[in-house]
Formats: sequence, C-alpha cells, structure tokens
Amino acid sequence: MRKSNGREYRGTIVAVRAVEDSIRATKKYTEGIWTRRQKHPALRLQGEDFPSRAFRKYYEVYPQLDVSWEMLIDDFMDWLWADTPIVRVLLRYDYRSNHATLEIPSGGEGVKQLTKSIPGFGEAVDALDLVKGRNGAAQKAGVT
Repeated sequence: MRKSNGREYRGTIVAVRAVEDSIRATKKYTEGIWTRRQKHPALRLQGEDFPSRAFRKYYEVYPQLDVSWEMLIDDFMDWLWADTPIVRVLLRYDYRSNHATLEIPSGGEGVKQLTKSIPGFGEAVDALDLVKGRNGAAQKAGVT
C-alpha cells in the first residue's frame, strides 16, 4: 500500500464514475493536463496507438465558481490568476480488474468543500471505501 497524504477512495468503476458524473454535471471544473490513457507495458500486441484498459483523469474543481464563456470579467480574472479556491481530483480507472480510485490531495477539507458545492458528490463518495494510509491522514482530517 502506498502512502497517501490526501484522501484516497477505492471502489468499482461504476461507483467512481458516479463521482465523476456529479462533478461533470456542474460548470465548476476544468479537465487537467494529466488526463491520459496509459499504455500497458506487458502487452506488445497492442501496437503504438492502441490504448490499454487503464487510464486516469485529472480535474481541477472550483467550489465557488462556475467556469463558462459567460463568466463575469472579475470572476474570469480571479480564475485566470488562480485567486479562487481550487480542489484537485485525480481518478484512476482500471477496466481489467473493475477497480477505480478517487484521490483528493487536499484531504478532508477538499471533500467537505466539494460536498457543499456539488449536488450528489457526498452521496457518491459515501459509496466508496476510504483507504487509510500508514500516516493516518483520514483520521487527522476528522472524517473516517
């Protein structure tokens, strides 16, 4: 088990996909540059452009701001210069084993912010299993 400084949840693909869908149903996110499909190193028959069945997605979620083309100029400038609160969300999917992981590096505080601002996020996260790392980050955050 790797050491996690944030909040890490594990569950099935469907359960983690419900968390992603709750985020994507709002205008409070941007998809990060870390989203990519991973090549599976053990299978050479895939070819150069054939993605594996494991990939990850990265979102930057803004709990207090709706990101759209119709933003007010003040909100846009705050967003552009990173003056708005941000919660980073990393999703890892592995379709080979029907497992997925949700990681929120900001810990319990980030989970609380997203639960308040995104409808359905709290219920979707409750369906996942919390991974408690060796450092006890889950207990320190006050949420088990």
